[in-house]
Amino acid sequence: MKFLRYSTFPFAILYWLVVAIRNKLYDLGILTSKSYRIPNIGVGNLVVGGSGKSPIIEYLVKLLSPHHKVATLSRGYGRKTSGFIEATAFSTPNEIGDEPTQFKQKFPDLNVVVSENRQLGMEHLIDNNDVVLLDDAFQHRKVKLGLSILLFDYNTMFEKDWMLPMGNRREPISAKERADIIVITKTPDFFSPIERRRISALFKVNTKQHLFFSFLKYGELQAINTTQVALKFAQVETNTSILALSGIANPTLFHNYIQSRKFKNIVPITFPDHHEFSAKDFQKINMEFDELTGLRKIILTTEKDAMRLKFSENYKMIMDLPIYYIPIEAEMHETDKEKFDQLILKYVRAN
Repeated sequence: MKFLRYSTFPFAILYWLVVAIRNKLYDLGILTSKSYRIPNIGVGNLVVGGSGKSPIIEYLVKLLSPHHKVATLSRGYGRKTSGFIEATAFSTPNEIGDEPTQFKQKFPDLNVVVSENRQLGMEHLIDNNDVVLLDDAFQHRKVKLGLSILLFDYNTMFEKDWMLPMGNRREPISAKERADIIVITKTPDFFSPIERRRISALFKVNTKQHLFFSFLKYGELQAINTTQVALKFAQVETNTSILALSGIANPTLFHNYIQSRKFKNIVPITFPDHHEFSAKDFQKINMEFDELTGLRKIILTTEKDAMRLKFSENYKMIMDLPIYYIPIEAEMHETDKEKFDQLILKYVRAN
């Protein structure tokens, strides 16, 4: 496996060179970014995979929606369609992608749109919205972001990584200089001042940037099938067997949280990120569930996976199983929250 990875080194160098030239052309103004007359906030990262973009987008939606008409603009990764689509209450992951589906399901009044062409998407949104949140937009420089938020996962930020395809990095670490705000996500919920100072010293930001720290808050269990009995974590006895089902980029925190509940029998079943569940997958889920030991057993999954499971054409194969998802939301640490919120609100009001 290592040999295969290292064999892609020449392609990683080529990818780095292409990215560097492209960014330089934008920096020099040879390639141009288009500005728009309404506030827009881009949320992104430098690597392939999850750094907590969706929870941060949802945090911004909750912050801004009481006072502004908010829209989200995504590429719609993993969808089977193309072009500009405005989501409805009946849109599915196949039509708009799993993250936009989640946004629309959680915030029915939110204007959720997808478009591979971000400029086209912005053109459709500028007349009827107060602010646009662009999901995974850091590398999409055709749109000049009014405010750029760059995310780094606390658990992996100092790991050595390579450019694609040898590693997971889409841009070199030096690209962080373009960001207005940097958020270190997925920190422990108890984050000591000493650790904060250590990370801040190691992860230097320039004088124009703001550095914040966030963590994930886990909610109570929610049934995918609304006819299932509502269940709270406190009601699930520790001798209950758990099938931990996930199809996300890095399920480590999901598994760690379930383990922290002290269940005695946890069986993980993992799929690739943005996985489209097939009939064969549902057969495997049924088989794994049947093989769980004990009288009490349930399936726990992530909020993102719940969307793909629920809207799958094969969902009926597992709809009678006790499947619950664990909602998550991003929260800023107490020392950061007021400053972060005011920074976002001030930008939107000023523009």
